[in-house]
Amino acid sequence: MESVEDLRAEIDRLRALVGPCELGYDDLRQDVLAARDAARGAEAEAGMLRGQVAELHVALARARQDQDHFQRMVTDRARSVRGRLWLALRSRWF
Repeated sequence: MESVEDLRAEIDRLRALVGPCELGYDDLRQDVLAARDAARGAEAEAGMLRGQVAELHVALARARQDQDHFQRMVTDRARSVRGRLWLALRSRWF
């Protein structure tokens, strides 16, 4: 991003090219204001996108926690069923 001094120097350079015509100065001023508004709009959009990325990170972390919890539930249930099955078979055979 350019510094304020660089921008002022560019305005002075353009004013030198345009000459003493006030209409030219007004046009330049309108161009500067339009560029400033466009930059602010782009910064606002970038901020919104950063917010969306943060929300996606949170959603992904929650999904990973849910996946881990589900896997633990399935593993625990499988161990429980295997244990009960083993006890039932052992009681019949021995």
